[in-house]
Amino acid sequence: MSLNEGEKPANLNEAAIAFLASLSVAKRETVTPAVMNFVRWYGGNQTLDRLSPPKLAEYAEGQSPGEEGATKLKAVRELLAYATKKEWTGNNLGVHLKAKKSPIRARAAIERPAAIERLVLTMDKQAEMQAEVISLKDRRFHLIEDIKRAAADKDLKENAPYHAAREEKAKIDGKIKELETLLRHAVISEQEHCPAGTAAELGRKITIRDLKTGVATVYTLVTPREVNPRSGRISPVSPIGKAILGRSAGEIVEVIAPACINRYTIECIE
Repeated sequence: MSLNEGEKPANLNEAAIAFLASLSVAKRETVTPAVMNFVRWYGGNQTLDRLSPPKLAEYAEGQSPGEEGATKLKAVRELLAYATKKEWTGNNLGVHLKAKKSPIRARAAIERPAAIERLVLTMDKQAEMQAEVISLKDRRFHLIEDIKRAAADKDLKENAPYHAAREEKAKIDGKIKELETLLRHAVISEQEHCPAGTAAELGRKITIRDLKTGVATVYTLVTPREVNPRSGRISPVSPIGKAILGRSAGEIVEVIAPACINRYTIECIE
């Protein structure tokens, strides 16, 4: 069936046939099963002005998660986009056809931690950041004086010292704001008050011994901002950090390396 130019299809079935006729042979063969399955589900005699967003969402919900369901929905979206282009519908109803996540992907989305750094600081790091804020504010005070002196030259357009001082002040203002925000919302881990022998957590020193070589190593779990591998300060998201986090003295943990699996025993937690 073919429609004359400007002619509106009487129902969903006619619209689907016209859409499929507009495609190349290869494309038509690919999408026809999905399009006609949708037409049968919705009702081929349904007029286009009666297409309902809630019912379209219901159709999408009934599709299997994963690639197969997503492919079917894509074909129907193309049909609805074509109907909008031909002005058979007032707006593109395809936006209501949202693919359902597979159980694995949905669970991963729930379990995936937020990509926001935890504002947990050791007392040493807190003191270090506070000292940095004081130093930056002192530097900012001197820059303001530099800006005032440079501004006295009046010719600000070609005044390199004036612009350099303003640029540096802007950077310092941003750094001060960042540090003060971190300090204001941070939770301080009082490392020296942590009782020994409990679970490995942020701020604790953990001694582990390689079961193969017998070599003992001491690590301290710290926030990403405090990581320093040379001094044994590691993040809980590092391979070893992940393995020991939440574990207790006496437990054996495994760390997966590219070529092997290393096994350690947790000897001490301070």
